[in-house]
This record gives sequence, C-alpha cells and structure tokens, in this order.
Amino acid sequence: MVMHRRKEVDQLPDDEIIRLILHEDRRELMEVLYDRYAAKVYHKCLGVIGDKPAAQDLAHDVMLKIFLNLATFRRESDFRFWVYSITYNQCMDYLKKKKRLQHYDLDLTNYSNLSAQDIEMENKVLAELRYSQLERLLKELKEEDRLILLMRYQDSMPMKEIARILSITESAVKMRLRRSLDRLSERVKKEQHEE
Repeated sequence: MVMHRRKEVDQLPDDEIIRLILHEDRRELMEVLYDRYAAKVYHKCLGVIGDKPAAQDLAHDVMLKIFLNLATFRRESDFRFWVYSITYNQCMDYLKKKKRLQHYDLDLTNYSNLSAQDIEMENKVLAELRYSQLERLLKELKEEDRLILLMRYQDSMPMKEIARILSITESAVKMRLRRSLDRLSERVKKEQHEE
C-alpha cells in the first residue's frame, strides 16, 4: 500500500508536491523532490566548478537551501529554473570566494539583440561539435563563459531567467553569450586546423 502511494506521488508535478508540503504539512514529500533534483544539482555544480568533492558539498548546500526556502518559491517560473538559479548562485558564490571569477563592468552600448546571423552562427558552432568534444572544450573555457553556455544550451533557460540569475540585463546576457560562443568557435577552429 505504501509503495503504491509513493508511485502515485512520484507522478505528481513539482508544483503539486510543493503545495502538499507547504499547505498540508506533508514534509515526507521532500524526499520526492530530493530524488528528482539532487543528482541534477550535483552535475550542474560539477559542470560549473569542475571539482567533485566541492561539487558534492555545494549540491548538499543547494538542496538544503531549497528545502529551507521552499515557502519563498513564488511560482513565477518553473520550479526547476528556481532550483537551477539557486544552484548557479551557490556556484558563483563559491567561485567568488575562491577568487577564481573576476567581475568587470561591461560596456553594453555597442550591443543589441542577437541577429539572425548570430543565431545561425550559434547553431552552426553547436551542430559541428560532437558531445565529447563539446564537453572537453567547455571545461577549457573560463567559468563565466561555461556557466552562461550551460544555462542557455544545456538547461534551455530563457534569456530573461539567465539575466535574473546573474543580476545583469538581457542585453548583457546576449552579449556574453555571443562572446562565449565566439571563444568556443575559436577553439573549435583551432582544433580542426590542428587535425
């Protein structure tokens, strides 16, 4: 009987599980959210910081923060984006503490929306890469480049959500994406030339 109930609960959407936890005091359902997101959070942390033990610690901190702040989830966006937002913010805090990420002011006056040519270039660069090559090349990029590319292309986050997470404007997101893709494209071309 208990196993049957767990299967039913496993099928519920995140919003319904959150409602049950918050409004019906069903705290045991936190386990369902943990099972859904813990591994994903760990892999996102590992992808951003590249250190397994630190990623495990960060993932634990992220999951704890999610549960402690569950009542603050406002349902303005998908729950998974909220989870990823907390994850990326924890990773950024970690990197700042390690002084591995430099902050700089951006001059956004010469940048506007991505053009059709930019979008075509993005698609071309990404289509040319094999998964293993992409994974290796991403690890070679600076953390800030890797972070924004992962958020946009791995997690399919909207520009507005990335801007909110990084506390920058959508124009800045577009500009950083363009620069990150240019750097990735340069690495691809260099590697192809060497083959």
